[in-house]
Amino acid sequence: NGCTIDWFLPWPQDALVAVSTKFIGDFEMACDESVKRKLQAHMGGVHVAVTKACREYFDKFRRNVYVTPKSYLSFIAGYRSLYDQKLGEVRVLADKINSGLSKLFDAKADVKTMQMDLAAKNVELAEAQKVSATLLKEISANTTVAEKEKAKVNVIVDAVTAKASAIAAQKAEAEADLAKAQPALDAALAALDSIKPKDITNLKAMKNPPDLVKRVFDCVLLLRQFPIEKTKWQEFKGFMCFNSSENYPTSVKMMGDSQFLAKLIAFPKERINDETCELLAPYFATPDFNPEDAAKASNAAVGLCGWAQAMVTYHEVAKVVDPKIMMLRAAEAELAAANKEKQTAEDALAVVQSNLDAMQTKFEFAMGEKKKLEDDATATQYRMDAASTLINALAGEEVRWTEQSKQFDLQIQRLTGDCAMASSFVSYLGPFNKEFRDLLCTRDFYGDLFSRGIPVTENLDVTRFLVEESEIGEWNLQGLPTDELSIQNGIMTTRATRYPVLVDPQGQGLAWIKKREEVNAMKTTTLGDKNFRNHLEDCMSFGKPMLIENIEETLDPILDPILEKRIVRKGKNAIIVLSDGKEVDFSDSFALYCTSRLPNPHYSPEFSAKTLVIDFTVTMVGLEDQLLGK
Repeated sequence: NGCTIDWFLPWPQDALVAVSTKFIGDFEMACDESVKRKLQAHMGGVHVAVTKACREYFDKFRRNVYVTPKSYLSFIAGYRSLYDQKLGEVRVLADKINSGLSKLFDAKADVKTMQMDLAAKNVELAEAQKVSATLLKEISANTTVAEKEKAKVNVIVDAVTAKASAIAAQKAEAEADLAKAQPALDAALAALDSIKPKDITNLKAMKNPPDLVKRVFDCVLLLRQFPIEKTKWQEFKGFMCFNSSENYPTSVKMMGDSQFLAKLIAFPKERINDETCELLAPYFATPDFNPEDAAKASNAAVGLCGWAQAMVTYHEVAKVVDPKIMMLRAAEAELAAANKEKQTAEDALAVVQSNLDAMQTKFEFAMGEKKKLEDDATATQYRMDAASTLINALAGEEVRWTEQSKQFDLQIQRLTGDCAMASSFVSYLGPFNKEFRDLLCTRDFYGDLFSRGIPVTENLDVTRFLVEESEIGEWNLQGLPTDELSIQNGIMTTRATRYPVLVDPQGQGLAWIKKREEVNAMKTTTLGDKNFRNHLEDCMSFGKPMLIENIEETLDPILDPILEKRIVRKGKNAIIVLSDGKEVDFSDSFALYCTSRLPNPHYSPEFSAKTLVIDFTVTMVGLEDQLLGK
């Protein structure tokens, strides 16, 4: 009839190994080439083993499961991704543990260093205490000396102050008495100022001046201590007085001196004595010996009369003041000597005080250095205690970290087999029930790894290897049942490289997906929805998750490019060309979920190749686990 039959036979194991060699051969792994070759052979063996298990599963449970080359490629891609992820996690953890150990060892070394530093600081501190104690003794001794010097100076200062006060009183008294003689001096000078040179010339011209003028000149001669003739008493105008006629020539001769008046002005008052004053007394005693009567005789006689009387008055005052002045000068000399003694004592005290201040400064500096050493030693002790406390507290962790650090290399070696087993689990075991999943993991996956000598963790818990307890707890809060089968299904749903199809007769998986993607504004629809196409394009463009409920055994062909992820990159944008040729923007955050209420759907191999079928059917054991978990 002209027809040609094309027989599509399963890939032989050699071909599968060749494919794994293509993708794993140049993949960077932390194992030697012999282990990598064993891994490549193991991957081909896994695919062959799962293919045989599909027939075994159908014979036992009458459920059709297919594995295709696409499943094998997904398995290899999943392995590469998982291995990179786990290797990075182990290395990060190893770096943290090794860093922690390094810091712990550094802390121990620092404690030893601090102990030595503290011992050295304690020696320095003891030396500083000795220095400060010695300085304190010296300061105490010098302070005693300074106090004695200060007391001595205070005594001298008090004596000098008292003496100065007494002398000030004496000086004030002498100056007061001397001030009494000042009017006489002023009067004498005023009297002399009143004499004009022509007055003297007129007197010299007189051959026989009035008797009073002669007597006035006798007084001048006596004051100047010029030689004078012996005089006699005479009666004159009813009173007795000396006859000075014989002395007048001497007076005329005295007046002939051109410096006569200047010498009288500069007359040394101190030469006047009591004898001179006694000789002058009879002259002053006459009734006419006064400026008024002298003015009648001569203008010059008026001035000379006043001058002679003023000189005697001054002498009478000065002879009382002079002893006081002498005493004052002697006291001032004593005061000067006392001040000199005081200055000498103060200078000595200043030297002592300067030495004391220098020692005090030195002591304060030593005490400051001591305080710095004490603070430094205290801080070092505090840091050492804190470090010792931390080291003691982490003693148990150190043992664990050390052991864990030793295990990292082995753990990295075991990643080769652990990731192969976990990737096989995610890629192939979704359509199988719990019994067959456990059988394949133990018999075919782990058994083959062990027999080939590929490093693998004994009794590896694939569930806990792929996901953390915290994430499982979050899934449980979102409505995922707590039994082991449901947790495995959750891992396949979230970790698979293909979009999942949930065989979910009881709707447990559907409820969990809705709750989980609620925060991402997931769109729920069906294949029969008239707006299905619009919902699909919107979700792909805006990166929102999409849930297709109640599918049968086929999907709309429009989904084929999406299921096969025919993504085309154009610059920073990504698009997918749908089956009808329309280009739709594609976001990497887009997610697609499909659920079916059929208890035993028969999906074609093509369907199984495009999607990851996951059996969410509740088993009796799973139901018991769920009830016990509640």
